Amino acid sequence: MKTKMVVMTPIAIALATAMAATSAYAENKKSWFPETGASATVEDSQLIQNNKVNNEGTENTATVDDVGQSASGNVGVNVVAGTNNQQANAAALASADAQFIFGTAEASTNVTQNLKNNSVKNYSNPSAASLTGSLNGASGNVGANVAAGTYNQQKNDMAAAVSAGAFSTASSSATQSIKGNTTNNYATLDYGKAKVNLTLEGEGSYTGISDQVGDVYLDTWSGQSHTGGNNTGHVDVDSDAQGAQAGPNGEGAFLFDEAGDITLGGSVTGSIPVVAGFKAPVVNTADLSGSLNRVSGNVGVNIAAGSGNQQSNSLAIAAGCTSCPTGGE
Repeated sequence: MKTKMVVMTPIAIALATAMAATSAYAENKKSWFPETGASATVEDSQLIQNNKVNNEGTENTATVDDVGQSASGNVGVNVVAGTNNQQANAAALASADAQFIFGTAEASTNVTQNLKNNSVKNYSNPSAASLTGSLNGASGNVGANVAAGTYNQQKNDMAAAVSAGAFSTASSSATQSIKGNTTNNYATLDYGKAKVNLTLEGEGSYTGISDQVGDVYLDTWSGQSHTGGNNTGHVDVDSDAQGAQAGPNGEGAFLFDEAGDITLGGSVTGSIPVVAGFKAPVVNTADLSGSLNRVSGNVGVNIAAGSGNQQSNSLAIAAGCTSCPTGGE
């Protein structure tokens, strides 16, 4: 921000008037034609460009509470919270001495505010700006700026010109430009856990081969029980038996195909992550309460919350004397 400000106190006004006064003497008429002039200028430029801001869980709060009660004169209040906020209070006063006939006074303000090619990402980023119980009963030129958030530009300017002569000028101009900016407001998710009970049901099948391992010899007895009676011989159950098949586990005579079902059962207990809600949405709050009661004069108030706000209060006053005498000897 470039600021050129001339604020003239009564002493400074008197000095400026004396230095600016010139006189021309005409010998043939022996008359005085004095001239005097005073000027005050405020030129402000506020520029925010090519910046990038990421806010995650950031809270910005700007508060003006119970200040400036019954203040008088030129009062300026700036309160800011956040990133890349620009604020200013400026006053330009010009006064030409009343005893001079051809007095001139000029006062001017020029405000330029630019926001260009900036990027803002807010994640659960509340911003709050408030003016509470302040500046009650104030008088004069009162300017208050309260901002919370990102890329807020605010201005309060006053230009006043007073001349005893017939010519006085006060001017004010303001230019605001917002171009190519990007703002993303995201609310971050709040994750939690939920207990769950799961039941597992499964189906399956089984196939296989039952194979005789090795050669088996069966004894035969003449009695009704094993070893009962006389041993009459044995039966060979091996690869030499009629119809014998060689299995994977040996060369026995017996080979069977197997088939069956397997039943699975049980339960699973645990927890899974779930979205419980939002931690906080992006909330921007601007509040003006209980303030600026019974004020008088030029009062400018700017309150902003959020991103990329530009605000300006400008006043130009010119007062000239239209009934003053035009000359003398």
